[in-house]
Amino acid sequence: MTNSRVPSLLSVLFSDLRQQKLVLLLFICIIGSAFSVIYVAHANRLLTIERDELLSQRDQIDIEWRHLQIEQTALTEHSRVERIASQRLDMVRPEGEQEVLVSWQ
Repeated sequence: MTNSRVPSLLSVLFSDLRQQKLVLLLFICIIGSAFSVIYVAHANRLLTIERDELLSQRDQIDIEWRHLQIEQTALTEHSRVERIASQRLDMVRPEGEQEVLVSWQ
């Protein structure tokens, strides 16, 4: 009976890996590439969501701006100002002899 030594599984694996360095390097590159694709796709989704939210916010601000412009136009309309001055403040347009010119100095 000969006592032949059987190598352990780990030693066989490590020796195979030492012989197949190029295959191991390519495997690591493939795994790294897969993770980078996953990361870039996730980042792209997040940026798309953020862009959509910003576009929606821009549209809301634009609508609010238009409403404010309409409100400002309505509030500064000459006939409205004249009506409020005469009704609420009892103001009247002065006659020619009531007008007083003030000098600049």
